[in-house]
Amino acid sequence: MTATERQPPQDDPRTYRGEEMTLFEHLAEFRTRLFKSLAALVVGMIVGFVLHRPLLELLTRPYCQLPPDIRAGTRAISGEGCSLVVFDVLGSFFLVLKVAALAAVVIAGPVIAYQVWRFVTPGLRPIERRYAIPFMAVSVVLFMGGAAFSYYILPRALAILLDFAGPGVDSVLGANEYLGFMIHMIVGFGVAFEMPLILFTLILMGVVGSEGLRKYRRHAIFAMFAASAIITPTTDPVTMTLMAGPLVAFYELSILFARFMERRRRRAARAS
Repeated sequence: MTATERQPPQDDPRTYRGEEMTLFEHLAEFRTRLFKSLAALVVGMIVGFVLHRPLLELLTRPYCQLPPDIRAGTRAISGEGCSLVVFDVLGSFFLVLKVAALAAVVIAGPVIAYQVWRFVTPGLRPIERRYAIPFMAVSVVLFMGGAAFSYYILPRALAILLDFAGPGVDSVLGANEYLGFMIHMIVGFGVAFEMPLILFTLILMGVVGSEGLRKYRRHAIFAMFAASAIITPTTDPVTMTLMAGPLVAFYELSILFARFMERRRRRAARAS
């Protein structure tokens, strides 16, 4: 038997050890990845500062789409049109800072994810490296999908929340409070939309199956509503339901996916 034949395959999880690095090499690699991630955040902040006016207009558009009678309180203070109110001297500065920070997270997010992947790559098996990039790409797409969904439903949610007390009460929104609400909603929905990726990964790994998902369906739905109440910045049932609804749909979709994978595995077992 030759030396080549005696070497175990690299894809064998029992024998493959990855690319070994010394402690100082790990620290140098970590420093490099951290520096590049911070550089991406700085670039994102600069872009956010330069483009803060169109970005702020984009973020305030859900509020400006509301009927004029709902925005009556703000209009009475600031005049005709659609505008928010700043209540302190540094309010405008912190408003621009929040817009720039949000732009930095969106711009630098894929770069940071790539740097994390490059840092852990030496310890992965070749088959894991092949699946890492698609996993990260799907993760970014799902986060953006959740953010877009929250932006789409925000005018409807705001219309219900601001008009909840009736015509006798006018709502006056502070710019920083409104933007904080927007950021919480966008990030919260983006994180929540990662749930199907986690469930599908567990199904592919064989950790969970359709029977277990059906058995604990009620517990899962309760947990989704509880998590939605925690993630969303408000405690109203409207916002909580708007987030929990897609999560329940994702859970049901994961059950169908688990059934499909189980049938596929059974056919493969019979064929072998």
